[in-house]
Amino acid sequence: MTGDARVYPRIIVVGERRSRFVTETIRLADEYDLVVTPCDDIYSAATELGRHPDRFLMVVGQFRQLARGKCCFFSLARRNGVHCCCLLDREADVERNQILAVARFGVRLVGEPADIRSFLNERLAAAGYRGADADGEDLFSEKFRASEEEIRALLGQESDG
Repeated sequence: MTGDARVYPRIIVVGERRSRFVTETIRLADEYDLVVTPCDDIYSAATELGRHPDRFLMVVGQFRQLARGKCCFFSLARRNGVHCCCLLDREADVERNQILAVARFGVRLVGEPADIRSFLNERLAAAGYRGADADGEDLFSEKFRASEEEIRALLGQESDG
């Protein structure tokens, strides 16, 4: 992953630590070589936001966890330039007005845990970091191949033609 070491990306995962959602999100974050901070609730997540003001941060959690307390957490995250992603639990009783309020904060709402990958790809790309799949692609990309003439020039050899 490229980028300044001082601002190495960190993801705060909010939810019950042993839940399937949290363990899957941590596994996904590991694919991206992100620093992961699991937090049980928005209060500990808010504390983490304050501990890392100079870092590139993202927050991922389930809607019912992050939207507590009249969405105050999203206001705090927005003030700190932190992007959030919420997983909407299809079985939870969520009011339409609450979803609209969260969307106004620019929070990414997803319906499946697999959609968190696209959130990470977009946020990391926007910040100049390479995605988890980019490493192997560069080696075989046509745009990065050197011509025989360029290789000879690098080696200090004259071309035949």
